[in-house]
Amino acid sequence: MTPIAADASPSARPAGAASCDALPAPAAWLAAAAHHGELFAPLDPGVRIALIARTAPSRMLVWEAGDTGLAARIEPFAGYADSAAEIVLAADDESLADVRAASAERLFAVLRAGIRSGRVVCYMLQRRCVLEARGCDELLDALGFAFMGACR
Repeated sequence: MTPIAADASPSARPAGAASCDALPAPAAWLAAAAHHGELFAPLDPGVRIALIARTAPSRMLVWEAGDTGLAARIEPFAGYADSAAEIVLAADDESLADVRAASAERLFAVLRAGIRSGRVVCYMLQRRCVLEARGCDELLDALGFAFMGACR
């Protein structure tokens, strides 16, 4: 896996942000990515996976693959199309708390459970074939989106 770096800009998180949209810290998001390096190594540069709070979607936590590794940062969320993300995970408050409390090794189990329960909605903003071509196949499998060949 290539090096991982976080954007620790103090302006990344507005002062006084509401607790209901308390996203995990970029450093925690990167620790989870480092622990699951096999899911992130195949990502093409520019692939973005975002996490937002459904109740207050003003900011997003983004994993972004780059030429020198993976970065994580908090960015403003102006809408799904404007996020430039391939995948956006929208979590309710309870699931967001679970994600913040999850260890790096358990993050994908927590996200998968949230997706299965409907508390985390996974928006794939690209067609499956595009996501696979950009290296997202293993990541989607880890989130519980296993696809088999055509039905016969």
